[in-house]
Amino acid sequence: MKLVQITLSVVLLELSSNAYSQDIKRAFLDRNHNVHIIDYSGSQHQLTHAGNAKSLKLAANNAVAWLVMNDWVADGDDVPQSQELKIYLKGKTRSIKCGMFIRDHWFWQDGDQIAIDCGGRHFAGWEYLYDIKTLTIIASFDQADVPLEKRPAWSDGE
Repeated sequence: MKLVQITLSVVLLELSSNAYSQDIKRAFLDRNHNVHIIDYSGSQHQLTHAGNAKSLKLAANNAVAWLVMNDWVADGDDVPQSQELKIYLKGKTRSIKCGMFIRDHWFWQDGDQIAIDCGGRHFAGWEYLYDIKTLTIIASFDQADVPLEKRPAWSDGE
């Protein structure tokens, strides 16, 4: 009887850990700026509750990424900016932070990689390309040092 209980517990644990790792049919921001996903079974899951998400993107590999907006406004700006990118993949949410602002982000290689444009509001910054699974930097460059025509293909965005 104990073996059956242990087996059932393990099965239930595995099912619960996979609850959010199904294929994602759609991702969207609600009117309160929270992230939701809908899987192919029709189940909807709310991933955020803080109401500070913006610029949501869904990749072919079911990765979801969004900017987390600051709760403060920088001098000279009218609206908050973001210094953090959240990435949801296979039931886990992780983040990439930028010392300045994340001005844009895009998936590369069907979502196996993600790039960010990190810098100030009105001058050249840096672009970084990350491996989506490990969030290690694969490549980067200073926009001030590399002319548009010489930038790597991943720099063009989606």
